[in-house]
Amino acid sequence: MKIVRRLHMYLGLLVFPWVLLFGISGALFNHPEIGRDIERREISQEELTGLTGMKPWNPDEIAQRVVAQLNAGSPGGYAVDSSAPSAFSGWPLLATPSRSGGRHVLILSLDGGGATVSTHAPEPKADPPPFAGATIELPEYRMAAVQDQVKELLPKLGIDAPGPLRAHPKIHPELHFRVRDANARAWNVVYDLGTGQLDGRPAGPGQLGFVELLGKLHTTHHFPVHGDMAWLFALFADITGITLALWAFSGLVMWWQMKPTRVLGAIAIAIAVAAAALVMRGTASEIQFGNLQNDGP
Repeated sequence: MKIVRRLHMYLGLLVFPWVLLFGISGALFNHPEIGRDIERREISQEELTGLTGMKPWNPDEIAQRVVAQLNAGSPGGYAVDSSAPSAFSGWPLLATPSRSGGRHVLILSLDGGGATVSTHAPEPKADPPPFAGATIELPEYRMAAVQDQVKELLPKLGIDAPGPLRAHPKIHPELHFRVRDANARAWNVVYDLGTGQLDGRPAGPGQLGFVELLGKLHTTHHFPVHGDMAWLFALFADITGITLALWAFSGLVMWWQMKPTRVLGAIAIAIAVAAAALVMRGTASEIQFGNLQNDGP
């Protein structure tokens, strides 16, 4: 038990900055107005109807009309399953630029009839590099060249594939380097090895706000093929995940050692597992409702 307690404590001390990072940034995803210059206004169903004439939509009625037209064009004989209620999913979002350089965003509740209008302040922008959008033709250093060189690799490895390896249409490696112009101004340059296009920004502090930066760090994942700070970031993300799992298990062990708390602890665990199973199962059903497509590697 001494080893368990020490492991529980020292792992917590090792990764507490990472737990704070993922915990705070994860919560901020659900509350985008925190830390950002956003003005929000709620519009009731009555006000929205009075201003626009728009009324709430009935998801069951729309589903019935969809199925009616589906059956009219095919011999499927489909019928709406009343045991699974129809519901809207996704964001009914409309946006337009504001005169100050930001944007106005309208999010509707299609079945409730209300809405939220948000006014976002202009985002900071860096001076675009004069070479942005330029294409540098180095055909021997493009993914098309790599694709051509490895097209016979799988058969030579004894792997039966219906076709050759092809470069991913959306995921491209990049070359990062820095240049200085005639005025000694430094630029961070990004050369896309898939398209051959250049982009970049002035060297120096980034333009992202603190909240946006936390979000970017939170979603940064995968071990890069080269060792750098991003590789270390992925390593600490792994360590943090393992630590959270060990916290859970070591917490159970320490709870079990305290006999007076076993009964209440068992009740709490049962409630936690049941609630987690219910919420996770419902959410999993929602995110897997339609046809799943993955553009990643």
